[in-house]
Amino acid sequence: MVFIAYPYRRRIKNKVKALVGYSYRGYGGGGSGDCPNCHTLFTDNVETHATAYLNDGIEPQNVNVDLDNLSKSGKLIKLETDSLFIVRKTRFSRPYIVPKGSSFIRDLSRQYYKKCVSDNIKYVPFTISSLTRSIESVDKLMDNNSNAIKNSAHLKGKTFDISYRAFNKNKQQTKVFIGVLEGLRKQNKCFVKFERNGCLHITVI
Repeated sequence: MVFIAYPYRRRIKNKVKALVGYSYRGYGGGGSGDCPNCHTLFTDNVETHATAYLNDGIEPQNVNVDLDNLSKSGKLIKLETDSLFIVRKTRFSRPYIVPKGSSFIRDLSRQYYKKCVSDNIKYVPFTISSLTRSIESVDKLMDNNSNAIKNSAHLKGKTFDISYRAFNKNKQQTKVFIGVLEGLRKQNKCFVKFERNGCLHITVI
C-alpha cells in the first residue's frame, strides 16, 4: 500500500466520516465502545512487551525534534491517515514507528479489511491513538495521565495504541478486528495489552 498524497486528505476525511458516522474532527476518540473478551485475550504485561525491544527499536530520544530527525533519516516511518485507518493527532506522541511497525499496521489493516468484506459488513477504519514518544513528552504525559510510566515502551519506536472505543457501537467490526489482532498475536507478530482507558497497547515483535 502506498501513502496517499496530501491533496486527497479532505476527500479521505469525508469518506471516513461517512463510513464511521461521527465527526473526523474528534479523530474517532469518544464513544461508548466495548472490547469484548479483551481482558482475557490480551494480557501481555510491561515486562513481556519489553522483551520485544531489548535488541531492537530506537534509543529513547530526549525531545520531539530528535524523533523528527530520525524520521528524516528513515529510521522511523511517518504514518498518516488513509482509507483503512486513522492516525489521531496527539500532544504526547509523534506519528512515527519503525519500518517493521509500519509493515505490521498495514498487514493488520489489510487483514481486517478482507475479513470485513468476507463477512459482508461495512468497513470501519480503526484509530491509532498514540505512537512514538520522546523522554520529554513522557514526562509531560505523566503529569496528566496516571497510567503513564517513566520507562514507556513508546520510547522505543515499536509500540502504538489502538483505540477500541473509537469503534463506538460498531460491535460487528470490533469483533472482527479483535479476531484479526488475536490471530497476529498467536503468530508471534506482536504483544498486546488490554487497557481499560480505551486502548489496546501493541508492540511489534
